[in-house]
Amino acid sequence: MKQEVSKARYVRRLSIYGLTAILLLALGAALLIALQELILPTIVGAFAAYVCRPLMGLLTRKGLDHHLAILVLFVLFGGLMMVVSDQVQSNMPDEMGKLELRTRIQYKATQRFNQAMGLEEDPKKGNFLYQTLGQDLQQAFDNFANSVMFNPSERILFELHAINAKADSAKMEVYYNYYLENIRNDQQRLGKNFIKEKSQEKADEAAQAAEGGGESRLAAIKHTLSLWLTTPFVFLFLLVDEGQIKKSLVSVVPNQYFEMILTMFDNVDLAIGNYLRGTLMECGLVGLSFGACLYLIGMDFQIALVIGLISGVVNAIPFLGPMIGAVLGAGYALIAEDISPLIPMVTLDSLVFWVIIAVLVVHVLDNVIFQPVVLGSAVSLHPLVVIIGIMGGGVLMGVVGMLFAIPAIVIFKVIFATFFDQMKAYHII
Repeated sequence: MKQEVSKARYVRRLSIYGLTAILLLALGAALLIALQELILPTIVGAFAAYVCRPLMGLLTRKGLDHHLAILVLFVLFGGLMMVVSDQVQSNMPDEMGKLELRTRIQYKATQRFNQAMGLEEDPKKGNFLYQTLGQDLQQAFDNFANSVMFNPSERILFELHAINAKADSAKMEVYYNYYLENIRNDQQRLGKNFIKEKSQEKADEAAQAAEGGGESRLAAIKHTLSLWLTTPFVFLFLLVDEGQIKKSLVSVVPNQYFEMILTMFDNVDLAIGNYLRGTLMECGLVGLSFGACLYLIGMDFQIALVIGLISGVVNAIPFLGPMIGAVLGAGYALIAEDISPLIPMVTLDSLVFWVIIAVLVVHVLDNVIFQPVVLGSAVSLHPLVVIIGIMGGGVLMGVVGMLFAIPAIVIFKVIFATFFDQMKAYHII
């Protein structure tokens, strides 16, 4: 009788624990969906705390007070974020710079397209590629050209800017000639009346956006700031925490599984900490290497630095860093006006080829040196699992899902591996 009562109690306990776990998982999933805007700021704060934790240990071992060490790291983290933000903003083009860039892009893209299709030698027939796929390729190029062409207000701004700057800048005269050539090409593609209609459509869209944009833009800035205020709080909370989170989670676990769950927490903490710190170092090395390679083949230092920085950040998503680096580097190479290569063989016409070489060199360095040395065995996932995880994360949560798909897989892998190891060690299975 006593055995039947204890068995029934055991079944009820398992049922209650199981039902509670299912409810908590469902609640957690619902909260993640409802508060998905908070996920990125929260994870950035947690990431910064993980990265800074070894530094805090070093500072405390040197005799610095625990709370003072946290304050020092918080100030350093905030200062670093401000410096990075300032550098990014200072390297972004202003309004006139954007117009100049669009002028160069449209002119150079038209020039490259005509060369590739053989339209410079035979404007009517083109080469074999144009005769085979010309209709589809021409339509795609026309759509691109329509997206970068100026509306009437932008034309007035650019012409005024060109008049004021031509006397002081030889480059401005070149860009103005590009601008005139772009207008001629637009007239050939679309006709004079259609250009006016198309430009007026873009002007009307810009005016509508400007009318409702002031208040909505201010609201968007307030909303963004309120979201990202989460980051410093998460950063401070995780650094101040001295095991209270772990204790509160472990306290709900039955005593016979206490050591098993504690081991699982320690393994997850170690794995995710190694992965995040390793990924940060790897991305930094990839960004610096790619920026250095672009500078060696003649790109301007600021341009090389910005492209390298973007490629390094995106490299946190496996396989995507080299692709973005190749697209940005090749895109700039197509519109570059002049270069100062430190490698004698590089020319302006072959710059795209050398960008691809730079991407391949950095990719080889990443696979042969950076990943094995920096990441080590922090992540040992099959490439197919990585690809499916990234694609699944992108489908579920867009870019944020792609960025954090691999850390999530690492966490689940460590949890399940530790769980089954401990179950075997306790002779439960």
